[in-house]
Amino acid sequence: MTIEDTPAEKLLASELAMLLGNIIHRLKRYQTDGFRVRFAEFAARCCNDDSRLARRVLLRTGWVPAEGGEWFVGKGTHPLTKVTDWETLESICETILDDYRPISEGASRPVALALAS
Repeated sequence: MTIEDTPAEKLLASELAMLLGNIIHRLKRYQTDGFRVRFAEFAARCCNDDSRLARRVLLRTGWVPAEGGEWFVGKGTHPLTKVTDWETLESICETILDDYRPISEGASRPVALALAS
């Protein structure tokens, strides 16, 4: 699945970026040290294996790629799981993804309703 440059896809990337930004800025004591995440894991868990979407989300929140498939924000000292757990993050991202990329008509809100809220 790839991302297209439609208004809904741009809003999807923005909403996921806002979520990630809120998570990494939530606890001030870890901000200077920063965080790290494996790109493949982030893409799989938070972006439905859409690497283009994952890259856009990470770049919008200040992350930079490094060697070995990891991305860093700040010094990259702490794993992202220092401030959130994967299960919670996955669940929230899945809800957001369902708003913009419904699996079936009856399984999630229509995009028009998601955009209105």
